[in-house]
Amino acid sequence: MNEPQDTRERLARLSGSARRMLDYVAVLEGGARYAVLRHLARATEEDMVVDLREVVEAGILAVVPGQPNTYDFADGALRTLVLAEAGAERLPKLRARAEAARRRVEGGS
Repeated sequence: MNEPQDTRERLARLSGSARRMLDYVAVLEGGARYAVLRHLARATEEDMVVDLREVVEAGILAVVPGQPNTYDFADGALRTLVLAEAGAERLPKLRARAEAARRRVEGGS
């Protein structure tokens, strides 16, 4: 079994919106709260629930223990692969947008 290839195939089977959400979760260290993801995705409540269900059922994201409504990668290798696929050119923009959304939603500087 070729684990990296299998993982890439799992990611490729996701809907476009679910896959884009993973890019933001990947750059938000410590997990991403539902409210932050919804702000980033600019999606309806129904669409966010569908996307989250899709990635959780695929075993890619999991709820962070002790932090309801906070999601993170089920495996660090998944995060590494998503970051690599996002590419070095996109990462600074993804991080900046994700951190700005986190500050707006959660408060703080």
